[in-house]
Amino acid sequence: MKSVKQLFVLLAVFAAITVFVACKSSAKPAPGIKLDSEVKTVTVEHKGTGLGVDSLPQWLTEYIQRNGTRSVEALPDYKNTYVVIAEERGPELQQVITWVNNFNAQQQIGATINTRVASIFKANENKLPDQEESRRKYDNAINTLVTASYSGARKESDWWIKQRITEKGKEPEIRYTAYVIYTIDKSFLLEQVRAEISKLKNENIELAAAFDAITAQLLEKGLDWE
Repeated sequence: MKSVKQLFVLLAVFAAITVFVACKSSAKPAPGIKLDSEVKTVTVEHKGTGLGVDSLPQWLTEYIQRNGTRSVEALPDYKNTYVVIAEERGPELQQVITWVNNFNAQQQIGATINTRVASIFKANENKLPDQEESRRKYDNAINTLVTASYSGARKESDWWIKQRITEKGKEPEIRYTAYVIYTIDKSFLLEQVRAEISKLKNENIELAAAFDAITAQLLEKGLDWE
């Protein structure tokens, strides 16, 4: 009987080892993830090609490789400024150049402010009176802050890239991508945001404590709050 039990134990161990090895050796990708791509993207030219420039501007390289404006703001050329970068894609060069020329920096600045102060407003919700009306005014205050008009943004540069995208079974596609970069002085923008919050405070006395706390945190951390 003992030998039979030992046999079952050995078989169980062998089965476990077999399953483990099979799982290790198969190394199948997670469902829905395709590791091999049949799409090939080649950069044909860019804005600097005709001038003999063979590399992208540093700000654009930082933005593309790290996918964000924070790394651009860390560059010496953009010290003490907030950076706004936008991009547009299209099949024709003139189309994306027209977009660059008509770009609405103010709208983008509002979106940036919304992203960077949202956490401050969220962190101070506990200072609101426990009334639904107060929360509604608080939410409206955020919208007012975002849609306010802020001056001081200046265009620093723009760039375009022409790429050829090929995919098996499809005609090659030519795509242009345009990028534009604007900056605004940190202290200048912060002062404008403070002024807008002050207006909100005067109009909503019951929310004064929350707005005071937000202003204090803006003074301490600027719009880099996270």
